[in-house]
Amino acid sequence: ALKIAVVDIYHSRLKERQRRKNRVVTRGTLSPAVLERRYPKEVQELYETMRRFARILGPVEHDKFIESHALEFELRREIKRLQEYRAAGITNFCSARTYDHLKKSRDEERLKRTMLSEVLQYIQDSSACQQWLSRQADIDSGLTPTVPVPSTTGERSAPPLNLTGLPGTEKLNEKEKEV
Repeated sequence: ALKIAVVDIYHSRLKERQRRKNRVVTRGTLSPAVLERRYPKEVQELYETMRRFARILGPVEHDKFIESHALEFELRREIKRLQEYRAAGITNFCSARTYDHLKKSRDEERLKRTMLSEVLQYIQDSSACQQWLSRQADIDSGLTPTVPVPSTTGERSAPPLNLTGLPGTEKLNEKEKEV
């Protein structure tokens, strides 16, 4: 009985191996790395959950199912973008291009404002303030920010920041503004 059970286990493993080989032959080799490049993240998650049903559907139907969901995802994203244009009062694609350009510049300005709040957090530490100022100067000049090497000869003082008109400056006293 033990020998028969071992042979049955071996036979089931051979059947499973043959089933997998047949699936690769009929479906073709499709590595997960290809899927990562081809589909957005949400569709990849759907693919991973629906992969176990590919055996039931068949390779062609399964691929059609995944492709249709990828197309649906792209259409939903495009609809959302067009609804954003409509909410902003944009009626043609030339205005949409201008809107996208201005939105990008607004996002960059918002990023700069968050960088200012970052420096205000570290205003107590002069070396952190110096690093932030040099990084900001690099960003403003179009260079990639680098981490400066502190000099052992002596520290230079940072130029004073112009805080007029910035949000939250009314909460600072004169000494804090000077620092």
